[in-house]
Amino acid sequence: MSNPAGAKRFGEVLRTRRSAAGYSCRGLARALSYTPGWISRVENGKVPPGHDFATRCDALLGTGTELVTLAQAAQPDVHGLLRPAQLPPRASHFVGRDRDLFALDSSLKTPATADGSYIIAIDGPAGVGKSTLAVQWAHKIAHKFAGGVFFADLQGHALDGRPVAPAQVLERFLLSVGVAADRIPPGLEERAAIVRTLAEGRPTLFVLDNAADADQVEPLLVGAPASVVIVTSRRRLTRLTVRTGAHRVCLGPMDPAESADLLSAVIGPRADSDPEAVRALAARCAHLPLALRIAAERLAGHPYRTVAGSVAELDAGRLDALADAGDPHLAIRPILAGSYQDLEPEAARAFCLFGLYPGATISTDAAAALLRRERGRARRLLDALVAVHLLEEVGADRFRAHDLLREYAAELAAELSEECRTAAVARLVGWYAHTVDRANYVIAPQRPIELLVDPPIGTHPLGFTTPEDASQWCDDEAENLLPIIRLATRHTLSAAWQIPTRLWNWLLVRKPWSLWIDSHEVGLQAAVASGDREAEAWVSLNLADGWRQTGDTDRARHYAQDALRIREQLGDHHGQGWCEACLGFIATDEAELEQARSHFDAALGHFQMSGDRHGQGVLLACLAETHAHLGHPDRAQTAFDASLALARALGDHYGEGMLWTRRAGAHRARGELDDALTCLDRRITSGQAAADEWGIADAYEQRGDILAELGREGEARAAWQRALQIFSALEDPRAAALRERLGATRPPEP
Repeated sequence: MSNPAGAKRFGEVLRTRRSAAGYSCRGLARALSYTPGWISRVENGKVPPGHDFATRCDALLGTGTELVTLAQAAQPDVHGLLRPAQLPPRASHFVGRDRDLFALDSSLKTPATADGSYIIAIDGPAGVGKSTLAVQWAHKIAHKFAGGVFFADLQGHALDGRPVAPAQVLERFLLSVGVAADRIPPGLEERAAIVRTLAEGRPTLFVLDNAADADQVEPLLVGAPASVVIVTSRRRLTRLTVRTGAHRVCLGPMDPAESADLLSAVIGPRADSDPEAVRALAARCAHLPLALRIAAERLAGHPYRTVAGSVAELDAGRLDALADAGDPHLAIRPILAGSYQDLEPEAARAFCLFGLYPGATISTDAAAALLRRERGRARRLLDALVAVHLLEEVGADRFRAHDLLREYAAELAAELSEECRTAAVARLVGWYAHTVDRANYVIAPQRPIELLVDPPIGTHPLGFTTPEDASQWCDDEAENLLPIIRLATRHTLSAAWQIPTRLWNWLLVRKPWSLWIDSHEVGLQAAVASGDREAEAWVSLNLADGWRQTGDTDRARHYAQDALRIREQLGDHHGQGWCEACLGFIATDEAELEQARSHFDAALGHFQMSGDRHGQGVLLACLAETHAHLGHPDRAQTAFDASLALARALGDHYGEGMLWTRRAGAHRARGELDDALTCLDRRITSGQAAADEWGIADAYEQRGDILAELGREGEARAAWQRALQIFSALEDPRAAALRERLGATRPPEP
């Protein structure tokens, strides 16, 4: 929400101070490297001033911190809103591209598409700087978008040939603004509709980088009026321009003068002493920004080399294919080879092995496992590769490589011996499996599971001290887990099914539906291929629960019954218990309460035979709730008391909390609202003991619902506010619904 009074006040003071200092509007613009039009708009209160602008004005005009203070007061009021700001940083030494930037600016002056949005499609060959240009321009115009900026790397040309699915992109967008996972629908169109609603009335900028084709992009065009979508792709998105009226910008190599400017900016004073050599070097690099930057950075890092010497080196053949701009892969490979050959042997080996890594980003710990190095040494190797731009540091302890660099690394990895490649993959996926296993245990230690033993030699799986730390690691690695599982499948490693099944406790809390389903489908194929019947049953049951929670009860029942048949053949009472429990949950979802009771009774019997007290406690809680809904209060109370006793005996605060939630639901269904509130209070206490923030927030939300039914609006809003605070901190999708509810209800009259 705007603050016109603050912006107007800033503009008035700026005009006064500018005049007093003897600057014209044009003179101030020239001194600050802004346009006169921008200065005029700021002085007239048309746009809020940025902090950097105000700081530079204070420094130039000698006004202390007066303008910075006024600028802070002039900022828009976005209290209560989650505003995405996801743009990567601008590239250093960005030069030229004036015509392309003008074309992008002009695109916003053309008629909008039929839905009132603007779509700009930037296409061109690999290495030509599409992403750099898109990010640079997006930063330039980002201030115009009250709804913020979304950014997504669509990985359209990822090495494994698997671009990011549109539904997954939309899911990430929704999670990033606070829509809770269990409130995100599974359908693509439904997700797009929610994003469209969020952007409605709040102009939003979407940057969709590295698209595979129009099929991948079209579902992401949510059509919000006044919003702008920037798409980059190696392909011409002709269908996009024909169907939507998208404005196309075809990005080619840089002009010779721009290429020389880029080289000079990076190389420094040495370039000034030999301009002819600079122009020659630019020509050898085919004026492709990626090639130019690599060549210039190599010079900048070696102060005793000359530009002419670098040209001679290229002429000797190290970058002989760079002149073939018709094939970006062939054109850039020699540049990558030049950087690679400058590495120390250990760093070169590391770069080769990174060619085996399938994920989007890699952490230092994962790299240490892949390289079979101690963490400190692995970090130094990563830093060495970052220094020559063979890797990019993209976050705290996060690294990635451009897709061309990854392709080149994969080619190098293919030249390693099969024994070396197999051992490296086994270390990597084994490290992931063991780290996932440890995280799973720490998230919910009360759930009995046999931990994996004997991690691969030379690896150090992570340990976790709190459920929060364990969950955060899983959050950070979420986009890498499915590629790792697929890698394990290709190498017929048991981690292909171990990783998805050992993610169970995190999946229950976060509910990332796409990863839940996809990882278990791949894991099931691996388990079946291995002939491991127990693994097949385990994966099938988890897959059943994933389909159940996303509303596909037919598929859920199919997989649960498959799992039950296998467990029966194995004579595994413990496994049969969970299969029967899942079938009971499915029946409950379909309101078949007698059938649900039958499955829960069977499950309880299996847990009693196997001695699984945790399972007994869970099933007694399910039976308590089912009996209550069937109108058997005495049976419900007996089951509830037994479940509560087991939870307390096991020290299972989490399970006790879930029990109070079920009890509250039963009371509420019978209209016993005061009793339901008492149960929810106990749920909050148990959640605090278990550090179960999600459960606490869920209880506060339900508490608010009941208080609203009782007409106690003030208390209801307070409970919803508390739930909103926690869900927002957890980045849970339910926060958005709560925010909407609080916005739709008025505070009570005083």
